[in-house]
Amino acid sequence: MTVNFILVNGLSYVLTGINFILRTVCIMLIDWVGFATETERLSKTTTVTFLVQFFNTAFLLLLVGANMSEQPITFWLDGGQFSDFDEMWFRTIGNTLVGTMWFNAWFPILEALGYFGLRLLFRIMDRGCSCDRYKTKTTSIQGYLDTYTGPVYFMHYKYSTLLNVVFVTFMYGLAMPILFPIACLSCFILYFLEKTMLYYGYRVPPMYDERLSQNVLDRLQTAPILFILFGYWMASN
Repeated sequence: MTVNFILVNGLSYVLTGINFILRTVCIMLIDWVGFATETERLSKTTTVTFLVQFFNTAFLLLLVGANMSEQPITFWLDGGQFSDFDEMWFRTIGNTLVGTMWFNAWFPILEALGYFGLRLLFRIMDRGCSCDRYKTKTTSIQGYLDTYTGPVYFMHYKYSTLLNVVFVTFMYGLAMPILFPIACLSCFILYFLEKTMLYYGYRVPPMYDERLSQNVLDRLQTAPILFILFGYWMASN
C-alpha cells in the first residue's frame, strides 16, 4: 500500500512537470515558426499548448490503461487492464488524476517563487554579493533593466492552463466531483497570483486586443460536450 501511494503521488508530480516542459517546448516552437501578427502568435501558442497539455493530462493515462478487446473496434488498445471505469480504475488512474489537478492548482505559486528566486540570485551575482544596490556589472542600460525589472507578462500559457483545468474537470467531473472545487481553487489562485504580479512583479504588459480572450471563451463553450459524453459513459457503468 505504501509503495502504491508513493507511485500514485509521484506520478501526479511527474505529470505536472511534464506539462511544464511541454508548455515550454510548444512556446519555443511557435516562436520559431513565426506569425504575421502578435495576436495570431499568442492565439496559436494558446491552442497548441492547451491541446498538448490536455492530451498529456486527460487522455494519456486513459489510453495507456485501456483495454477495448471486448469492443467492436479496439483502436489497437487491447493491452491495458481497464476495460471500463471500474473501482480499480478510480483507485489508480482516478487518484492520480485528482492528485495531478491538486498539485497543478498550487504549481503557479511554486513557479512564481522559483522564478523570483532566480531573478534574486542573478541580481546578487550582478552586485557581486554586495548590499550596495547601485553596484552593478552590467555595461548598458538595457542590461541593467533586464536584470532588475520583472518578467515579461505573457497571457498565452496562462490561458492554456485555464483551459486545461476546465476541460479536465468537465471530462471527469461527473464521476469525480472533487475536481470542481479543485478547479475553483486553481482559478482563484491563478487570478490572485496574476493580479498581484501585475501590480508588483511584471513589466507593463502590452496592449492585447479582445480577440485572444474571445477565442478562449469560444473554446470553453465546448467543454460541456465532454461532460455529457464522458458523464453518460461513467453513469452507465
